[in-house]
Amino acid sequence: MYSKRSIMIIVFLVLLSMVCGLWDPYEVLGLKRSATVQDIRKAYKQQAKEWHPDKNKLETAEAKFVEVNKAYQILSDPTKRKLYDQKGVIDDSFNRNPVHQNAFDSSEDGASFYSQHGGFRFQFKMSEMMFFHQHKITMRGYENLIFPQSSTQPYLVLVYSEWCLMCLHLLPMWKRLVDDLNPIGINLATVHYEQEIELAHKLGGRRGELPHIVLVMESQVSYFKEEEFSTAKVIEFIRSRFSRNLIATIDNDNVSQYLKGWKDNKIRVLIFGKLELVRLRYLSLAFKYRYNAVFGYVQLDLETTQALTEKYNVPSKLDSLLLFHEDCNRPVARISMADLPYSTLKNVIDSNKYLQLPRLSSQKMLDSLCPPESSNTRRRLCAILVTDDLEEDEEAREHLRQFTRQFKFSRDRIAFSYVYREKQVEFLRSLLQDGKSPSEAKLHVVIVWRQDIRRLSYSWLSQPFVSGADNWNSSIEHLHRTLTKILGTSQPLAHQTLMKELVDEYAQGLLGKITARLVSAAEVLGDHITRQEVLAVGSVVGTVLFIAAVGYVMTYLVRLEEETIQRNNTSSSKTKRSTTTELKLHELRSETYNGMVRLLKPGCRTVVLLLDNQSMDTLIPKFHKAVWPYRKNKSLLFGWMNVDRGLHWYSRLLNLALKNVEDDEEITLDSNLVKSRNCVGTVISLNGHRRYFCIYHARHPECLPDSGGKRMQNMARRLTKSVNAIQENSGAFMGFDTLLEDSDNSDVEKGDSGDLLDEEPLIANGLGSNIRSLSTEFALNGLSNWLDRLFEGTTQRYYINYWPDFGNF
Repeated sequence: MYSKRSIMIIVFLVLLSMVCGLWDPYEVLGLKRSATVQDIRKAYKQQAKEWHPDKNKLETAEAKFVEVNKAYQILSDPTKRKLYDQKGVIDDSFNRNPVHQNAFDSSEDGASFYSQHGGFRFQFKMSEMMFFHQHKITMRGYENLIFPQSSTQPYLVLVYSEWCLMCLHLLPMWKRLVDDLNPIGINLATVHYEQEIELAHKLGGRRGELPHIVLVMESQVSYFKEEEFSTAKVIEFIRSRFSRNLIATIDNDNVSQYLKGWKDNKIRVLIFGKLELVRLRYLSLAFKYRYNAVFGYVQLDLETTQALTEKYNVPSKLDSLLLFHEDCNRPVARISMADLPYSTLKNVIDSNKYLQLPRLSSQKMLDSLCPPESSNTRRRLCAILVTDDLEEDEEAREHLRQFTRQFKFSRDRIAFSYVYREKQVEFLRSLLQDGKSPSEAKLHVVIVWRQDIRRLSYSWLSQPFVSGADNWNSSIEHLHRTLTKILGTSQPLAHQTLMKELVDEYAQGLLGKITARLVSAAEVLGDHITRQEVLAVGSVVGTVLFIAAVGYVMTYLVRLEEETIQRNNTSSSKTKRSTTTELKLHELRSETYNGMVRLLKPGCRTVVLLLDNQSMDTLIPKFHKAVWPYRKNKSLLFGWMNVDRGLHWYSRLLNLALKNVEDDEEITLDSNLVKSRNCVGTVISLNGHRRYFCIYHARHPECLPDSGGKRMQNMARRLTKSVNAIQENSGAFMGFDTLLEDSDNSDVEKGDSGDLLDEEPLIANGLGSNIRSLSTEFALNGLSNWLDRLFEGTTQRYYINYWPDFGNF
């Protein structure tokens, strides 16, 4: 710690530089002359934090800290700043007072000093801080006093420090707040940071961020976040923390509904004021009594409230308060003044805060109306009427109200109330256990004396309090006689019991509690989270939501694409089914023979399936499936021929093919050898322009496994050897019958195949002498492979000189 002499030297140098004009407050804070108030405050916070003696250990830190504080005092004061900007004068106190006080003066505790040149102050423990100390609270005081009382009375708390020069600058404002807010029901308190660090941290105060102002209200802490400290800003902050529906706006249209709402067990308070904005004292009053009263505000001098003010004869130049119980036409209390004091309003409401006949709706209400009193001489009684929550029982309750108005019993001795039987079952059950109570408690009156918190004594009136003209006189006479007797003696009541606690009829349900907690959490987060933190959290949440949105959009697009593909596949399959008929299979007969064969253009071919009536349904679908891949080929024409009608033409075609064998040896076949059943399943490809055809049959050598060119040459050579060989062994694939035709039904081969079987076992196996008609189910199994070879040009071609006529024979 520096000595007193060194500090005096530092201050003297600073003052000297001021007088000589070498000191510029803008330069000290690093600002331009056009700097705003926010810029000045921000720069001051940065500089003060940097040069604070507790944080900066340089020898010049303290002197720099003094300069920063002085610069801020000048630039933050509009008058001093204007004087410096116009004339370059730091302060006009030198001109006004040529005889200055001593630069240093000891305080009453001997540990402070200050200089009053230019309003400059600097101290370690200043006497001005004593005002903050007078309102100082501890952690125990906060938890035992302020926190519980905050449910009915707001507390404005300031966290300060000895080394906080801004706290010293805030002192005049805090004094004004104490003078203005304490009289209207808002208390102020301070917390010394160094002495109550735990409490300061609990209230959100941090070193380097002092002074720190919070509002404790309804057990919640709200932070004052404004950059500028002023009385108007703080009052605006306090006003913003009150609920918006705390005071309802009343006019001619809704006043009747407002005053008739007393069945919620709360009194009605109407406040008449000249200002459009509800005064802060009225908000504080409504907050304090919100559990007992409903407040409404009527603005004077408006057309919408003129009839209301005339009805209740309210003066238009004064603020007024009217208090109503059950009677909507006659207020039980009224007061009018130019400025309604908070204490007067509080006393009026305290004296009339319960209805004329209140309902015991909670344990708190019972404790207020019928507090425990152990002394028998000072006992306080409570007369309770048991009713149901029905409109038909309202007449009995109204008669009891008339009874209380007619007989002026002291409220200090006895309080009248009623209870709903179906809502306070346990409480009434404890009063019906003595065996002498009425069997039906409805419309009966019970007199209760609470001897302590749990124990009470009671007596039931023998006669029910029945409403109606016939029973009215007897009921009130019996009730009056009984109450007078009990109040006039000190005898105990008839029975004693342990009381069951009353149910809070206005307690929030589970959903209401969750909603309230969510709202409270949102408010707390709003108070505790800074703007930068909100932006950071918002950025993270926005990123997550953006990723989720992109994922959802991509998922939607993928699903949309899948649906489109599925729809296209469905439509494609439908198109395929619809275009199945587009691949038409034409029947080869005499009428279509010329167009399908003789008149084909060069390069065009017709592929024809041979079948009969029995095999048509089986072979046509298989043939259609096999030729389907070639449907787009414009040079191909597909058809079928019934061998029963075209067998003679097919026989002549085979004869013409056999005539064009090697060495021009003419071979003639008997057409009777060609059987229609052996031709079924045969496919022939006809080239009309070049006059040749290719043939497919499951028994054809080139359709057998491992068939090759050499085998084809051997087959052609054997066709030229003799007709007998063709007839006996080699013509089955063309439809020729075998020599063993009578063995069609045998499953065992008969006869000897001779040298042909020895020389060509494969041909013999496929074209043996005992070959039966091939099954139609397997007749076209090899057609697809044969078609591939056909269009490759590797199949055997059978040339003819001309196309035979096609006729019906």
